[in-house]
Amino acid sequence: MSSIDKLIDNRDFFAFHIKGNKSKPVFSPQQQHVLANKSLYSLCLIKKGETSFIINDERVQVGQHHLLLTHPSSKVNGASVTKSWDCEVYLIFFSIDFTFKLELQKDFFDFTKKSLALDSNHIFSLSAPDAANLSNLFKQFIHYNKQGGDYIFKPQIIKSLTEVLFCEIARLASQNIKNIPVVPSRKREILANFYLLLKQSFRREHMVQFYASELGITPKHLSVITKELTGKPAIELIQNVLVEEAKCLLRQGLSIGEIAKQLHFSDQSFFGKFFKRNVGISPKEFRQKA
Repeated sequence: MSSIDKLIDNRDFFAFHIKGNKSKPVFSPQQQHVLANKSLYSLCLIKKGETSFIINDERVQVGQHHLLLTHPSSKVNGASVTKSWDCEVYLIFFSIDFTFKLELQKDFFDFTKKSLALDSNHIFSLSAPDAANLSNLFKQFIHYNKQGGDYIFKPQIIKSLTEVLFCEIARLASQNIKNIPVVPSRKREILANFYLLLKQSFRREHMVQFYASELGITPKHLSVITKELTGKPAIELIQNVLVEEAKCLLRQGLSIGEIAKQLHFSDQSFFGKFFKRNVGISPKEFRQKA
């Protein structure tokens, strides 16, 4: 029987567990629409059997114990997925904003920068132990996500498992990428360095000029690159990260004044206007609804 367990469905992270039946569609029309209209990375682990996708108008076949990584500029056609009768796949889609929410060590982005800079998709062959370990992490993730809202420490467990999962995937990907004789795209290298700077500096640096200067290019050039590769200008990427951090701090119960201070806004009023312009409601209203 075919099944898809949707684990998390917010604007920047989606996860699926796909099993069996070759004839059944993998994604609903609504899911296909969402995935087609977001700038997302994807990671696909084939635990058993085989599957294929149309990526950028080319069908890509992936077999057992392989890991497929795609970039946001690569459009995965959700309606094109085919699978063998015995197929079992774990599939996640995520934005770069999502990884910024995780409490990963400071060198995580530096460690994975080369994989962000590569200008093509990659299929990695995993050893049986590595594939089994990754599958077990996904299995735990599914188990805890299915628990009810009253399951004590559920959010913390899910968050911790996500961080472990991303670190393990980053380790395997970086280990494989070392053996790929590919010169990173200059544009993707600039984007990867921008993401790294953004992760380190977004709380105190809100202007495109700062990041462009650090990268040795003009603000216009940086925005052209981010727009081409992510669909968003640099200022929007900066503001998205600030908004998500502000939401996180609001949920933690910090005062609006303290959040404005931590995010280096000139004052509480300016922060409030920034938040409402980007979210549609005030920080106070967001906190009441959270």
